[in-house]
Amino acid sequence: MNSERQGYELIDFGDGRKLERFGSITVDRPARGAWTPKAIPEAWESAELIYRGERMNASDGSWQVGSESERNLSELMAGWECKARELTLQIIPQKTGQLGVFPEHWSLWDWYARSIQDGMTLGPVRVLHLFAYTGSSSLWMASHGAMVTHLDAMKHAVDWARVNAKLSGLEDKPIRWIVEDARRYAARELKRNSRYELVVLDPPSYGHGRNGEAWEIHRDLVSLMKDCWQLLSENAIGVVLTSHSLNISAKELRMELELATGKTNRIQTVVFPSFLEDCSGRRLECGEGIRFEPIGAMDH
Repeated sequence: MNSERQGYELIDFGDGRKLERFGSITVDRPARGAWTPKAIPEAWESAELIYRGERMNASDGSWQVGSESERNLSELMAGWECKARELTLQIIPQKTGQLGVFPEHWSLWDWYARSIQDGMTLGPVRVLHLFAYTGSSSLWMASHGAMVTHLDAMKHAVDWARVNAKLSGLEDKPIRWIVEDARRYAARELKRNSRYELVVLDPPSYGHGRNGEAWEIHRDLVSLMKDCWQLLSENAIGVVLTSHSLNISAKELRMELELATGKTNRIQTVVFPSFLEDCSGRRLECGEGIRFEPIGAMDH
């Protein structure tokens, strides 16, 4: 296969949908925020796999084969591989319309690499990655020297991440694979006096923990963020929060974290957009992220 056809590309978006290429397969599926007209209407005829539904996770959503596909639906639903820089990731269509990766997160990878390499001048860099899903960012950080704790409440997501580690030749990297509710695990780590240099989390709007614990981002995020902040070591890099549905400002969260620590640690916040750029140079907005970085050494 041509190496240029092994990676990811956002080809076009518009009219509530996006046209993407994952490896050799072109996919047409819904995209929140893609309400402008399509820039390259003729390109959409190339879609080999189409998610029929007005939105992701639609009750009547289903996958169908495009007219240009050389593969049948069973072959496509069995999955294929996609390159993401040096990583090889398994793509498997889900009934929700997801494929097992979120390419908009990959724009953070250069910052992770720099921060880990800078942090390693002071000692080991331990990363706690919550809601870590199928592990592309965990693998990227481990490949750059971090000791990663990869946690997700869904066993099949953690198993999938381990497959991605093997496909990428990273199965021997120092990664701990944990199936657990993020809140329960963070609270236990605090009781154990565990510390991390970097905490990364990408919480959903709604979800359930390993034992059915309900998660609701507007209700549960602040208390989890407080625990994440207190898990930082004296050589902390910070906490990175990404989400497709943040309805709380960076200022509000910063104030909550400072109150939780008695304002003994001042916090710098960096808000960054999460987006993808298509072949025409247009940006598809995918949410936002916030970096919380301590000003000076952490004081516990």
